[in-house]
Amino acid sequence: MITPPPLSKQIKLLEKELGGPLFERGYHEVRLTPLGQRLLEPAREILRRVEDFKAMARQAVEGSAPIRVSATAYAPSDLLAELEAVLAALPEPTEFSVPGSAAEVTATLIAGHAELGLIHLPAGDKRLRCRVVAAYQGAIAVRFDDPLAGRDMVSIEELRDRDVAIDIARPNPVVLAWLTRQLNNRGVHRIVRTTNQRGGEVEMATQVFNRHLVALVSYAPESFIGKMFSPPEFKLIPIDETTWPPAKIALAWAPERLGDRLAEIELAVDRIADRLGPVRRGA
Repeated sequence: MITPPPLSKQIKLLEKELGGPLFERGYHEVRLTPLGQRLLEPAREILRRVEDFKAMARQAVEGSAPIRVSATAYAPSDLLAELEAVLAALPEPTEFSVPGSAAEVTATLIAGHAELGLIHLPAGDKRLRCRVVAAYQGAIAVRFDDPLAGRDMVSIEELRDRDVAIDIARPNPVVLAWLTRQLNNRGVHRIVRTTNQRGGEVEMATQVFNRHLVALVSYAPESFIGKMFSPPEFKLIPIDETTWPPAKIALAWAPERLGDRLAEIELAVDRIADRLGPVRRGA
């Protein structure tokens, strides 16, 4: 949160104190020296300890620290509502936020800005520990007059000759890449983009309607997405699970960032999971 000149001055003072340069400065790039690379992880550990120290002090002054829970905004809206209700009923204080994508939730966990997160699997960071709390059968959304609209269930292989939109996963690069691989492995290669923005569900629905696309979503009729892709304009059709696995949503936490709160947080995970579900959505 400072401008480059004072930052450069602070770095030079640090390099003088440590006895060697930390960065190699080129015209177009700056990279760590061997000394900088060696000190990088210890520096991160020092910062983690400082954050833990501040948290301990805050807990001593204010009493029991709240459990901060961040959830991906791209989980089904009815699941988010259920989670918020469960958190409100817990005996320990909680703070609930919905910062954005699962990638953003993961970043808050790794940075120590939240103790628990709700994310889609697969998780992109191996430092996370996860517990599945919800599974949603896959579904497609099509226009009311689409050739598939009269079906009660479809197989994923039936989409091989269709233009398929998976923009619902675009805010999460890990899940987007996984979905693309899974579709390609099943012969579905005509994957199209319908929106360039986050939260572009309305634009996606408009393009599905106008271009006669197939949107790949979760089967969650009571969620915002499910209601948006409902009759009379659309039809939401579940996918045969023998051809397409359900989407899994998990509580996640970063054990290394929790310190002496690890046992407390894992107990909270058990309580939340028991009260929440397991949630199973399907036809």
